[in-house]
Amino acid sequence: MTSRNSHNLKSAMTPIDRAGITELVVQRIKELLEGGELKAGSRLPPERELAEMLHISRPSLRTALKALSVMGIIRAKPGAGTYIADSLPEVFTEPMHFMTLINNTSDEELFEARRIIESGLAELAAERASDEDIKALNTEIEGMRTSLDDPENYLKHDVRFHQAIARAANNKLMSGVMDTVAQLLFHLRRQTIARASDLDEAIDWHQKIVEAMKKHDSKRAKEMLSGHLRASQAAWAREKRDESKDATFEESSLAKRRGK
Repeated sequence: MTSRNSHNLKSAMTPIDRAGITELVVQRIKELLEGGELKAGSRLPPERELAEMLHISRPSLRTALKALSVMGIIRAKPGAGTYIADSLPEVFTEPMHFMTLINNTSDEELFEARRIIESGLAELAAERASDEDIKALNTEIEGMRTSLDDPENYLKHDVRFHQAIARAANNKLMSGVMDTVAQLLFHLRRQTIARASDLDEAIDWHQKIVEAMKKHDSKRAKEMLSGHLRASQAAWAREKRDESKDATFEESSLAKRRGK
């Protein structure tokens, strides 16, 4: 951090009341982001300097920084300092995950949310996608083709494909929301992906989405994306049923063996 930037930040970093220190430090960081003194990826001043700016003890500061870290607002880089998160998913993922747990969100609701979010992003991406965006999408499709015998690696390329669509839409807020939902569904589908029988079909859907984007056909891109996600949800449901049947069969077989 340059001496000029440090001076500007110090001027904006007025002391805070010691009552409710953690909440107030969080609020102060938010204000600095709103005012532009801090930005995504900004490096925070060293701990001693930051504590002096806020007129609080270093132990109190550490407690507040730990809370910010848990929320995903800041991240520590060993040997390099502490930084504001440089991407929205880091901020959204944990709170949204807790929200799904607290609300007992169903798997079907997650798929539904993803269709709503991604179909709109696909529409925007078709209007705005550059040649580089199309290249990135095709790279992930090729990664899927070469990973047909490795379902988990295939799934990683699948998630990156959808993240590339979000980037092509050029809406950072919605891109962050989509990335978070996609990560939640990645962990959901990961549980059953080894049973997947729709991988070739999914590649065809991805290819149709890219073809629509290359033509800047936003209506077709939206339709293809929505169709792909419906097919993906149906495949997941089949995998889940097969898993349940196998588990029931194993339990029945074990019970019979015990009865002999």
